[in-house]
Amino acid sequence: MGQKKAQGSLLLLGEKLKKVFRTPRLYKAILLGLVVGMAGLVISRFQFVAGFEENAGLGLLFKLRGVKTPPSDVVVVSIDKESSEQLNIPDNPDKWPRSLHARLTESLSRAGAKVIVFDVHFIEPRSAEDDKLFAEAIRETGNVILCEPLKAKEIPLSGSGGSHAGVHSIEKIVKPIDLFARPAVATAPFALPRIPFKVNRYWAFKTGAGDSPTLPVVAFQVFTLQCYKEFIQLLKKASPDHAAKLTDDSHTAIKTRGVKGLVADIKEIFINQPLIEERMLEALEHSKPLSENVKHHELLKSLIKMYGGNNSRYINYYGPPRTITTIPYYQALELRESAGGDTPIDLEGKAVCVGLSEILLAERKDSFYTVFSQANGIFISGVEIAATALSNIIQDTPVKPAGSLFYFTIILGWGIFMGTICRMYSLKIAAFGAIGLSVCYLAGAVFLFKFSDRWFPVIIPAFFQTPLAFAGAVGIKYAGLFKQYLVKLRMEEDLSVARDLQVSMLPADCPEIEGYQIAATSTQAREVGGDFYDFIEIGKNRTGLVIADVTGKSVSGALVMSLSRSVFRMVSENELSVGEIMVRANRQIKKDIKRGMFVALLYAVLDTQDQTLEICSAGQTQPIHLFAETGEAVLVETIGDTFPLGILEGADYLGTRVQLSPGDKIVFYTDGIVEAMNKKKEMYGFERLLDVVRASHFMDADSLLTKIISRVNTFAGGVEQHDDITVIVLSVRPT
Repeated sequence: MGQKKAQGSLLLLGEKLKKVFRTPRLYKAILLGLVVGMAGLVISRFQFVAGFEENAGLGLLFKLRGVKTPPSDVVVVSIDKESSEQLNIPDNPDKWPRSLHARLTESLSRAGAKVIVFDVHFIEPRSAEDDKLFAEAIRETGNVILCEPLKAKEIPLSGSGGSHAGVHSIEKIVKPIDLFARPAVATAPFALPRIPFKVNRYWAFKTGAGDSPTLPVVAFQVFTLQCYKEFIQLLKKASPDHAAKLTDDSHTAIKTRGVKGLVADIKEIFINQPLIEERMLEALEHSKPLSENVKHHELLKSLIKMYGGNNSRYINYYGPPRTITTIPYYQALELRESAGGDTPIDLEGKAVCVGLSEILLAERKDSFYTVFSQANGIFISGVEIAATALSNIIQDTPVKPAGSLFYFTIILGWGIFMGTICRMYSLKIAAFGAIGLSVCYLAGAVFLFKFSDRWFPVIIPAFFQTPLAFAGAVGIKYAGLFKQYLVKLRMEEDLSVARDLQVSMLPADCPEIEGYQIAATSTQAREVGGDFYDFIEIGKNRTGLVIADVTGKSVSGALVMSLSRSVFRMVSENELSVGEIMVRANRQIKKDIKRGMFVALLYAVLDTQDQTLEICSAGQTQPIHLFAETGEAVLVETIGDTFPLGILEGADYLGTRVQLSPGDKIVFYTDGIVEAMNKKKEMYGFERLLDVVRASHFMDADSLLTKIISRVNTFAGGVEQHDDITVIVLSVRPT
């Protein structure tokens, strides 16, 4: 029983979904989504948009993620103002005696530093004695890497015929002085863009400088020299032919090729064999016994990914300045003296980066604009950026942007999704939905960025496509409303013309007949009504009166009204009885109006010679006869068929003769009078109308007409008129 009920529920849900997916509104919503998705794809191809996504979008992710704990493998020794004050030396680091660098190198080496990186330029000799001391310290330590500055150089290009065809810019590496470069384990460049450009990426291999490996890459290769033999063994498993070109002894490799040369050789193998990274990682997973511990295994994995990665990589900042463990220069000098006791920071087996690093102002020469720069001028130093890049390599945690295919899928998919949501629902729901879904998307992007370093676009989806989708939905809605407004405006213009035409067809004045007084009025409930009245002069002593109510208001009612008026004027020219005139008019109207429409009409002929009124009603309300002699007001009963005109072609209409006396009154009216409603939904009715007529013994036709309209309006109490109101009052003058 329960299973059948569940199956029934699923079938019902399926039917509902089919109805939803078959609706034109859904198709239009998906179309809007496709437009939004394609718009996102188009603008994402523009360089300035990509730059904005990188600067603003990536920056937002960093800010929302907050500070991330950096690895303990990298430590910064800061050349700062505090140290210059403690050591009583000039604030300018360029004027510091290099004997201090010698002491620092020895101190760091004795503390167990695995690699020492100087992000300081040593391109000019200074004091011979101090330089000699520093060079000796570099030689004895055997793990010092020095920074190579880069200088841009433009080479003119020649066109055909020796003409000037532009310039080609290259970057020339400036090596440290030979006294320091020879004993150093390696030298490498590390160039970053200056303010006002934001530093989001760094070069692992500097393209403009001959694909030279940069400081973080060279430092990591030296840092992982104990893994070199296993790295070569993995390379042999992945590509024996290429591995044969390299020795499996790190000391021999460095001695023959140097660290930079070794890195360049390995990188060339990875470039020539794009699948070698994947193969080595697979071999690493199947050769865990070769690794002594998990740390060793992770370093090998990071080393493989370093060579297999792109030349340019995004920096995964850990936080504002000094987030990476930092030791002031003067304290680092004291590590040597305190080697026998407790040291402030354990440097055993760590990479130490030495350089200008303090909470810097923007005008200092080694400050850089990053996502964690602050409005008060606080910037991150170059050595801390280098240390951050090295930490990213060690942990294999650079910022990983979405691949091109996945990126475009996100942009297109989000655009379709948001466009569909905004178009399918009301603007209020769409607004809250767009904001809520964008917040959820942003929260998901921050979560992935925080825990997997994945960078998904946020500016285009959340801040371009979402507003665009909502604006598109608003535009479509109000475009439809505007279109409806134009249609309504056009209809109102047409109705106004039709109303003017209708008013022009009504008699301008009531006929003046000796011994009689006639008053008439017609008020339309809409721009163009269905009620009308007319007076037709038949002969010397005879006058026709017509009062009618046409089904359908507005233009359709006006057209039928015009037709009926014309037919009666034409038929009444013949000397026929009232009943015969109605029969002929009915036949003609039946032919000319569309099915479902009809005319409730009363036709009366006043004969002044006999002082009689012959009445024929085709579905119209009964007129009221006020007898002057008795003061009695009664509804006139007519004979013959009472079908409205245009319904039954063979209807037999007959006339009813009413004898008039001096002072008598006849009131003709449409159902708009008796069916007028007040706020309580009560109708005015026949009795109230009869009461007004009974009380009109001493009134003329105009006064009675005014009284009837006034009483009806008072009864309605401001309620909108829902039907046309037409009244004709015929009064016999007293003798």
